[in-house]
Amino acid sequence: MNASSSRTLAAICESCTTKIQSVAELLLLSCCVRPVLTETIRFLPSEKLHDSITSTLRSIKDLSQTLVSNVHMISAKWVEICDSVEELSSVLIKFMEIICHACYLITVNFAKCTLAETGLIDKYSVCYSGLEIKLSCFRLKRTRIDELSPQIIIDLCSNISKHIAVITDICRTAGQNVKDEGLQDQFKLSVKSVTCAAGCLIASIKSYKSNPNITQHSRVMVFCEPVIASSQALVSFATEKDFNGCEGTLTVQSKDVQKRILGSCMSVVSASIQLCKTVRDLTYDMITSHHRERLKSCTEAISHGAVKLMKILDDYDINKLLSDYRAKQDDLSPDLSNDRFCSKQSLPFLPDMSLSSLPMLSSPTLVSRSFDSTSTTSSVETNSFSLYSEDEHSHSVNERNHGDQSNTQDHHSDNSTSFSSSENSLASR
Repeated sequence: MNASSSRTLAAICESCTTKIQSVAELLLLSCCVRPVLTETIRFLPSEKLHDSITSTLRSIKDLSQTLVSNVHMISAKWVEICDSVEELSSVLIKFMEIICHACYLITVNFAKCTLAETGLIDKYSVCYSGLEIKLSCFRLKRTRIDELSPQIIIDLCSNISKHIAVITDICRTAGQNVKDEGLQDQFKLSVKSVTCAAGCLIASIKSYKSNPNITQHSRVMVFCEPVIASSQALVSFATEKDFNGCEGTLTVQSKDVQKRILGSCMSVVSASIQLCKTVRDLTYDMITSHHRERLKSCTEAISHGAVKLMKILDDYDINKLLSDYRAKQDDLSPDLSNDRFCSKQSLPFLPDMSLSSLPMLSSPTLVSRSFDSTSTTSSVETNSFSLYSEDEHSHSVNERNHGDQSNTQDHHSDNSTSFSSSENSLASR
């Protein structure tokens, strides 16, 4: 395996490890008593929750075994190994989301426990999108100019565009639903800051794609910084307690069950993290047999943790719990008692993460939306590798000038994180 292949594989392993650790900190180590309302979970049939957990665990075990078998031919199959590591990372994140939600359903069902109160902003969605933006920008910055292929540029740009759209959609909706004018302005300005920074980055990426050279590459690296800074600032602001509702409350008995479930899940995740780290170490040292022995230990730990977790979950009818929870949510209306932050027509926002909403890889886009004070309808314009077209830009300027003349408030807003990784044990928390 040549040096370029080694760097690529090592970078992917490090990025996936960071992502898995950060999500584990958000969902498992924090022990938050909140539902996880991702697209997958919201549209998962109640009767298939248990089967979904079982199939996800099976996928993790199969991927880890495939990864170990390919490592023995790491020089020849480094591309397949990269794909396996990325797929394992995606499956693990889905696994943590489902387990965390199942744990919530089980624990709040105990006597004297209360459900979490939904806020204006779904904290996990914002944090996860901020993390994706940060990791994609880091990948752009750290990839050497001779290794930054057009396909890598397209993939990273598409990912940045997708998750900026998620964050700005969430915050735009929250800004429309708060009653405090200062908070409304803060949301609008924060969204505009992110979209402007992203526009500069996309423009520099477009220039680099058409004329790859050191100057254009340096420009891409420079404009990654404001995107990271502005998106992290928006994530920090949007995840303040005032906007995220209240956690549920648990009794001592239900907390013990929570620790058992999340602890078993963490054992699977920790073993998978060690597996990715061992693959990274192998890229630098393929001779030492110690690394290969660690791979075997990791796969055994994954299997052991999976068996332990399923034994705990089998004690509860999680399919029925999910069905009952959804029935309760249909009967309940959101708590809008805090009228400083919520207007009476506001509803908790969850981003559309369906496949139809994702930008195409062949034409990554950033989405530009405009506020309308009398309607929540958004006007959407998309352009390949650009924040907005020249016609859209001039139309936006004309609208702004017209607004200044009539002294009307400008509601224009453009629509387009990261947590440090932690390996603290659940018990220590």
